[in-house]
Amino acid sequence: MELRIASLNDSITIFNLRNDVDARKNSFSADEIPYEDHKQWFENSLKMKTRKILIAHENDLTIGVIRLDLKDENEVVISINIAPSLRQKGYANKMLYEIESFTTSWSNKIKFLIALIKPSNTASIKLFSKRGYTVVSENEEEIIMRKELRGDYLE
Repeated sequence: MELRIASLNDSITIFNLRNDVDARKNSFSADEIPYEDHKQWFENSLKMKTRKILIAHENDLTIGVIRLDLKDENEVVISINIAPSLRQKGYANKMLYEIESFTTSWSNKIKFLIALIKPSNTASIKLFSKRGYTVVSENEEEIIMRKELRGDYLE
């Protein structure tokens, strides 16, 4: 699996992933997004210095999309979305592994990876726990999980 920076050519793919029924169910913003709204958001996102959108792929197969938002100079908030036909096949775990090295290549000041998860999204809670994330905050609306990068990831 490889990660690459998203380009304008990925707009439709990301739009379709975002509007997938299960993706919306697990999103904090569950409404279907009109394409024009997505297009504007996506174009703006690609210009942001504090956001990276990545495409996970193997050969010509798009596995999913990752959004990384720099919360401050040493924390990144992660959002991942796997293609519906590839869910529950281990790809999310591989994506999180790849993200850990990518974030520190983006900035070696990044020390923490953060995931904001709906309490009903048990698959994501299990995934992030498996990758070493721990719950740092929890309420009825969201669970915040965090992982501290160590060893090879930091200089």
